[in-house]
Amino acid sequence: MSHSTLCSLLTTVRRVNPEPATPATIRPRDASPSATPGWSSEAERVWHWLRHPLSIRRLMEWPCLRELFQGDLHGRIIQGLETSASPAFAPPWGFALKEKRYFYPGSTSDMIAYHVAVVRCLPAISRALGPHSDNHDLTPPLAADLARGEVGALTVMVQHWRRLVATVEREQFKGGVVVHADIQRCFPSLGRDRLIPVLTDAGADPHAVRLLDSLMQHWQQHRCGGVPFTLASWPCVKLCLQPVDRRLQAAGIRALRMGDDYRLLCRSLAEAHSALDELANALQAVGLTLSRQKSWFEHWGDRGDARQRQQRIWHGRLKLGLVRPLLTESLRFAWLRSISLPLLKWSGTPCEVMTLRDDSDAALRLK
Repeated sequence: MSHSTLCSLLTTVRRVNPEPATPATIRPRDASPSATPGWSSEAERVWHWLRHPLSIRRLMEWPCLRELFQGDLHGRIIQGLETSASPAFAPPWGFALKEKRYFYPGSTSDMIAYHVAVVRCLPAISRALGPHSDNHDLTPPLAADLARGEVGALTVMVQHWRRLVATVEREQFKGGVVVHADIQRCFPSLGRDRLIPVLTDAGADPHAVRLLDSLMQHWQQHRCGGVPFTLASWPCVKLCLQPVDRRLQAAGIRALRMGDDYRLLCRSLAEAHSALDELANALQAVGLTLSRQKSWFEHWGDRGDARQRQQRIWHGRLKLGLVRPLLTESLRFAWLRSISLPLLKWSGTPCEVMTLRDDSDAALRLK
């Protein structure tokens, strides 16, 4: 048999019996749950918010993280969407990160309930912020993604920070001053008395607002004020900070924001001091506080200040560690989870089950 005849025969066999798809071309089992019975676009949005890489990155200290990768997550989301009455909530998990106190919902069911409430409020939040909020607010999700109820395509927070730096470089002339400012205890400060009225005024879904109010009341009773340390809290932060952003705009101050970090672009040092005072007053008007000790001025184009900025960035990253973020990033690959999840649990920050305010016993510390 000639070589050309053999090649022709092999080609014919491959057409009749095609080779199985390689692992790289097989769609992951948990890539899209849309084929699940009873699934809806709303349920799919909740699933993607829970499982988005940016969300998982913020949940790396959560003791229940493993449950987000179990096969029953789809059914639990559907059950959470169909539940009409407020369930019995679990005590939240409290923990310290970079010398700051945060908390997580106490169970996977509570985490799902919180995401369901926020996702149902997203249309009202999007309308209130408007289609051009990206001009000053670069916090994910961006305006176009928020309008669709999505998180966005960027999966690493560094990409969002690079957009902020690129915007400053594009707008700030050499010799100007950039004010780096931060809000003190932003997440714990956005309590029920602040968030619920803002959502109500924005015309958010009343059932979602009631569910959110019930959750926040429960957390507050367990000494956890504000919103939990999750990606789903960012739309609420964006909405609550909108009056601050508008006041800065009305004062003629060019301000950019990433989460609770502000960049004020000024032409001189005197203007920078004035802008920082205006920001402090605007925050105070909505019940928030400027962190003066973390605020500093960067003379744009000065190499020394640029080095200081890079040192601050790396100092913040090193405080979070290097190994745990990498382990969290690896969770997107199903074949690595059996290794990464136990390592995350073993190396994690100790969390505590938060007790009621009137409970005199010490909080039970768990690893």
